Amino acid sequence: MKTKLPAWWKTLGIQDATASREQLFLALGGFLSIFIVFFVSYKVTGLKGAGAILPSMGAAIVLLMAAPKAIFSRPWALFTGNVLSAVVGVCCYQWIGDNFIAAGSAVGLAMLAMFASRCLHPPGGATALAAVVGGDVIHELGFYYVLTPTLLNCFIIFLVSYSVNQLIGKRLYPKQTQASGTS
Repeated sequence: MKTKLPAWWKTLGIQDATASREQLFLALGGFLSIFIVFFVSYKVTGLKGAGAILPSMGAAIVLLMAAPKAIFSRPWALFTGNVLSAVVGVCCYQWIGDNFIAAGSAVGLAMLAMFASRCLHPPGGATALAAVVGGDVIHELGFYYVLTPTLLNCFIIFLVSYSVNQLIGKRLYPKQTQASGTS
């Protein structure tokens, strides 16, 4: 259902559409994925560790559910972007003595790694940052942070997002792309 907005509202970027049944279903998928991710992360890292990683996973699930065709939402971006960012974040925490410099370096270098690997996933910046500012529980994981909770959480949100988008029917996730040949 569309509502007619005044022209000046549109300059603010306010979207025309109101909530639909499909969006309700996607929101339920977001609830389910974060519920599972929170539970798993809590079991692995406790409440403080889960609290550090959940924001990046929450942002990732919004991308996968609300914008499944976006390049940021593709599996390559989700998995590789988060994993590379987690590695960069752990390295920055372990190798840079100053936490302020390590935090900035983690985000900046994670972006650079994602650009170089063609896997830009904006929540990856938060994944890198959590490795630096996530507290003792995350720091004690060291490079295990890359596998669990990061990679495990990516699998969870991918599977839930894939399933929800398949159930909706007309939505394709991940987006199928045509391979382009070079001549």
